[in-house]
Amino acid sequence: MKKSIALVLTAAMMLTVTTAGCSNKNSSSSAASSSSSDSSPSGTLTVWDWSDVYKSEYRKAIDPVLEKFKKNYPNVTLTTEAIANDDIRTKLLTALAANNGPDVAYIDGQNLAEFVTTGTLTPLDSYVEKWGQASDYPENIWKTVQFDGKVYGIPGDGDVRTLIYRKDLFEKAGISNPPKTWSELEDAAKKLTQRDSSGNTTVWGFALNGGDSEHTTMRSLPWIWDLGGDIMDESGKPTLTNDAVVKTLEFMNKLVNVDKVAPPNSYMNTKKEVAKLINGGQAAMAIVGSWEWNSDASFLKNENLKDKFASAPIPLPDGATVTNSYTAAGYGTWVIFEKCALKDAAWSWIDYCTTSEHMVDIFQYGTGNLGLRKSAVKDPVFTSNDAFKSFVDVMPYARARSNSQYYDLISSQYRAAVQKVLMKKATPAQALADAQKAAESQAK
Repeated sequence: MKKSIALVLTAAMMLTVTTAGCSNKNSSSSAASSSSSDSSPSGTLTVWDWSDVYKSEYRKAIDPVLEKFKKNYPNVTLTTEAIANDDIRTKLLTALAANNGPDVAYIDGQNLAEFVTTGTLTPLDSYVEKWGQASDYPENIWKTVQFDGKVYGIPGDGDVRTLIYRKDLFEKAGISNPPKTWSELEDAAKKLTQRDSSGNTTVWGFALNGGDSEHTTMRSLPWIWDLGGDIMDESGKPTLTNDAVVKTLEFMNKLVNVDKVAPPNSYMNTKKEVAKLINGGQAAMAIVGSWEWNSDASFLKNENLKDKFASAPIPLPDGATVTNSYTAAGYGTWVIFEKCALKDAAWSWIDYCTTSEHMVDIFQYGTGNLGLRKSAVKDPVFTSNDAFKSFVDVMPYARARSNSQYYDLISSQYRAAVQKVLMKKATPAQALADAQKAAESQAK
């Protein structure tokens, strides 16, 4: 495993990145800042964070954190590098290969395992023990930041997924309640699909994510989990041919190519296309992410439509092994790098960025991401709107993606199989067998 990471880091050294260096170079402040008893450490703390929160329209969420840090660490120069989520992994690997990384970074939770194997992260157990707030996170989320009994990351804000549906279209079709099972979803989608006199579809019963995007994986993973499967096992090996994965892809194919209640170009659709169909009244149902309600698609902010939207838990597969459907949770996680000299200050930054209050601000004033702490989602800002409330209701069933360095690779092969099937180029069994073979050859 470490050999593969070493190859990534070696390759990354060939790239060029301009960035602030790690503050371990401030050797004069190292001894002072390593002790929590020193109330006035000095030096530079470099933080790499996702860029969205630093946009001018979202500053109301991050400014209180910056002010608090400056007040409590007046002698520490805080340098924040705003980096797009899609770029931060590659840039971090490049910087680490050049021994020029930041002190603290906010990375995608699914990439944590990869960075743990590099040996560049600081275990946070001593801080976590004094902090005493690990139990405020859903158990299925917290366990994904632990490796070999040690904690390497602290989850920040994130997202979960539920079913969105158009109440106006449901009423028109004579449907009173959202579907709870695959069979009910299929029946409802048939009633909701509308065609004009020429046979052209004007409203699709269900808008399906099937494009080459991680959203395709995350919006179908709950079905796979509900059926007792996954796309990989605990050791990180692909399991793309297990019954749960096959049945899920068969159901997706049925919606598109058999029942024809989802668009034929679903193999191209990502979150943006799905949201556009829902907002435009061209689709009656879809699985969407919590952040889309307050930003991105802005379902909650669309004054002309917000009263027409409602949400519900993702319908359970027929034959599910659970009684409450899982929801896939995505999240960022804060990490501290070993070479950081100001670890106490770095921990304080993480502490400030993961409070319940900050998570509420992020949703209310920032990116629209959901607070992952149990105490955060009790705030009325999350629970007062009936349309959004189901996102809070499903939190106990939130489950993170597998914490394996091979997750991205296997997810990519899974999505390739989805696209093949929806394009009628292979059966679900054939496409997944090909994906399994390709993943096995690469995940070594």
